Amino acid sequence: MSTKIYLTIVAVLAVIYALAFILIPDSMAELYGVKMPQPNATLNIQFFGSALLSVGIIAWFARESGDRATVRGILIGLTIGDVVGCIISIWGTVKGLTNALGWSSAILYALLVLGALYCLSTGAQSQKAA
Repeated sequence: MSTKIYLTIVAVLAVIYALAFILIPDSMAELYGVKMPQPNATLNIQFFGSALLSVGIIAWFARESGDRATVRGILIGLTIGDVVGCIISIWGTVKGLTNALGWSSAILYALLVLGALYCLSTGAQSQKAA
């Protein structure tokens, strides 16, 4: 897998989730079994969506970059963020703060970490085709 393919996958997933968290935050919370007692919780979900949107846009534009140092920095940042997201997903699911769908988030984060680590370890160039 090339870095370009990996970053395209990250971009598409991040933008899809971002738009859902921004546009239908209460429905997304319900999907994960999260109770929405306060309007500020909805606002926090939308802020999360805006952060995901940034990740998606950065990944989308980085996929065409020929500057390996820049792409490496982005991959390292994505790895760290995804590791933390995975830990939070596991913790929230184990504590019963989300329903079993929380495990799918943990798995998705773990797969994204593996993809980023693969790209970092192989030095896969962003311009290579798969």
